Amino acid sequence: MKILRPLWFIFLLLSCREKIIHPNQGDVIEAVYGLGIIKSENHYEAKAAILSSVKEFYVSEGEDVKKGAKLFLTDQGSIYYSPFAGKITDIPVPISQNLFPQTTILSLTDLNHLYLEVSLEQQGAMKLRTGLKAEISFEFFRNKKIWGEISTIYPKNDQFIAKVLVPEWPKGILPGMSADVAFEVARKKSVTLVPLKAIANGHLLIKRDGKKSKLKVELGLLDQEKAEILSPPLLSSDEIILP
Repeated sequence: MKILRPLWFIFLLLSCREKIIHPNQGDVIEAVYGLGIIKSENHYEAKAAILSSVKEFYVSEGEDVKKGAKLFLTDQGSIYYSPFAGKITDIPVPISQNLFPQTTILSLTDLNHLYLEVSLEQQGAMKLRTGLKAEISFEFFRNKKIWGEISTIYPKNDQFIAKVLVPEWPKGILPGMSADVAFEVARKKSVTLVPLKAIANGHLLIKRDGKKSKLKVELGLLDQEKAEILSPPLLSSDEIILP
């Protein structure tokens, strides 16, 4: 008499099968990734020093101004001038409104001298150094590679920052825009590789000559999908069992 198995039982048998892979030889590139924000080297905010008001604005939002241009006149008779050439990016207060000390009256940004501020995780920051090349990609420039270089690495508000300078920015880039950044920290060719998902707590589960064993491995370079195995040596015939 033929016994029919229910579908759930067949599915259970299939799901319990071991997935086997073999180590392979290949190239690996280890990189550090971060999110970058475009910043301006020169940004100026004119603020009220005492209780006062603006009597007259000589500029408007979005206007390009030259260094030394008149910006506004206060009711105290003080005229503020532009410290550098740039674009007026904000005038948040109207004329004749009473302004308390430290109130921002006007913002000026230099759009010709930009850099990329990249936020990093602690582990990634420790692998980077000044002079390292950065590959920059914008969502709207996916097919265009933009290259920069780390000029300095520093802590900022309990974060780790890499400042990246770019020789030539694409047209239309503005402060506040974000970009994905990859720093290549190491590269090797023709090394023994296994998928990262095969490694659990520094061990591989392998089958060699029909026998299963748990093998502690020393890792080398890592990318987002695979890892270099430094030791012990793996054979091409070794069967690595994925957890």
